[in-house]
Amino acid sequence: MYVPRPSSNTGTLLGLLNRVFVRIQRWKQGIPRGAADIYNRLADTTIKLLQELVAGEAARLNPERVADMGCGPGSLLLRLVELDELTYCVGIDISRPMAHIFWRNAGQRGARHRVDVVVADAHKMPLRRGCLDLLLSTGTLHHLRRPGEVFRECARVLREGGEAWIYEFSHDAPKAEVERTAREFKRPKLLLRLVAALHGLPRREFEEGYLRRELEESGVEYEVTYEGVVTRILVRPVGGG
Repeated sequence: MYVPRPSSNTGTLLGLLNRVFVRIQRWKQGIPRGAADIYNRLADTTIKLLQELVAGEAARLNPERVADMGCGPGSLLLRLVELDELTYCVGIDISRPMAHIFWRNAGQRGARHRVDVVVADAHKMPLRRGCLDLLLSTGTLHHLRRPGEVFRECARVLREGGEAWIYEFSHDAPKAEVERTAREFKRPKLLLRLVAALHGLPRREFEEGYLRRELEESGVEYEVTYEGVVTRILVRPVGGG
């Protein structure tokens, strides 16, 4: 199992924290009971702010069939169904306790008739080829042991013209970009960097590290963009436009 090196500033505490937490999260696949409840509460802070932005952007596309890979407690999809009418909306998570929390949250928001959730591994999603308009993922990439396989799975389940949006926090974003994100999220800069170190991957891995290699070797069409501490991979099926 490959574990990325810390960012270029290898002597920093954040770089070391990132390395340790990526190891832990790769080793333990799926958030266990107890920890899942804690995550459900804590995710309503910085991570949920990102999901609000992603849901708003996704709703503007008016997709009909959407999935959230590594859906966690369901914050992203439950927000999306409030903003847009979807024909099919499913969350996928390897953690059974987290899937139970998703379903509980859906019930509390009166949305069980509009969403579904399945317990499954992102490396082999139980979805038909070409069945989705849009695949979303926030904060899941750093958990994945074999990202190249997942990129190919993303391309497989997308229809022609469909897209996968895969988001991660990156603690090594330039200072000016961190400051811009701090203003947008209304969060302290240090908190953003800490969240990104504990729950993300450094830009270096997208630019010249193992993720760059995994993307190239996967054979999918992709584009990497940076917006403050947020990094996004856009994946399309080959020839998907």
